[in-house]
Amino acid sequence: MIFSYRTRRVLKRLLIVLLALALIGVGVLACWFLWLQRYVVYTPEGAILDFDKPLQYAPGQTSTPTEPLPTVNINYGDPDEDAQQKAELERFSGYYVTLETLLSDFDNISEKLRKLPAGSTVLLDVKSSSSYSYFSTSVGIRAPDFDTAKLDSLIADLKQKGHYLIARIPAFQEYHYILEDERERVPNGLPKDGGNGALWLDADGPCYWMNPAKEGTVSYLIQTISELRQRGFHEVVLDDFRFPRTDMIPFILMEDQYLVEAADTIIKACATDSFCVSFVQDKVDLPLGEGRTRLYVENATILDAPALLEQSGLDVARLVFLTDTGDTRFDEYCVLRPIEMAHD
Repeated sequence: MIFSYRTRRVLKRLLIVLLALALIGVGVLACWFLWLQRYVVYTPEGAILDFDKPLQYAPGQTSTPTEPLPTVNINYGDPDEDAQQKAELERFSGYYVTLETLLSDFDNISEKLRKLPAGSTVLLDVKSSSSYSYFSTSVGIRAPDFDTAKLDSLIADLKQKGHYLIARIPAFQEYHYILEDERERVPNGLPKDGGNGALWLDADGPCYWMNPAKEGTVSYLIQTISELRQRGFHEVVLDDFRFPRTDMIPFILMEDQYLVEAADTIIKACATDSFCVSFVQDKVDLPLGEGRTRLYVENATILDAPALLEQSGLDVARLVFLTDTGDTRFDEYCVLRPIEMAHD
């Protein structure tokens, strides 16, 4: 349909008038709503209009802050027990026993340990990288060529004398544990690059490595640590807490993040007011979260110690040096030396 020029002008003017009226109507409606707001009263049943509501608010009173309640000191647990737990986080010195030393001369080493003064600090290697445990275990695999009852008895004797007992175990190195149930555990291992699903075998062990990024790996470590705590140890140290240094496994993004997350999960699950979870690293940049936990360093010289302590960001009681020297300057730090250096 074609309109004449005059008709189009009339329609255009009419449209402008209607649009202007619509805008005026919207403005009036908005003003009306704003005006009604003063009469709106909110009740449990909803909002209502009360046109009898006074427009002036009643004069108010200045509020004053409430009186603070008196603080009450709360003491959890026995004071003597608290003091003992606090002492466990202070600087210590003691001795460590490697698995090789323990197995080669068990009777002589046991005698040296039993002669230590009561309350000494002792670290024991209790598991090998081949997955063999040298104490009675229901989580791992007992060593077939060693009487685990002998180590159980030694641990019980040391505990009875009030020693601070530390167990050191490999963090991720396993061998027979993976072979025992390949279908269940191979997914938790580190695959060989280009190996079509086969696991990488560390020839230095020989052993396989568990993947720190896997939930199954962390769960297995938590079970092992919990068992050692029940056995009577006050602390468990996870040795070689890192990814292996090799180009034979696929490159893994965010390796450091996976290690931090694994450590944090283990600490939260296992560390208590009387039990410590610690880690051995070749670096000291593993950030330790809240909780009872320490970082251990091997093969450091006394000249390295101040810089390592500063680099770690830890206080002196949370960084432990494992050294085979008798340098007395190490006594300013937490230090453990080989049991062979103990005086009879």
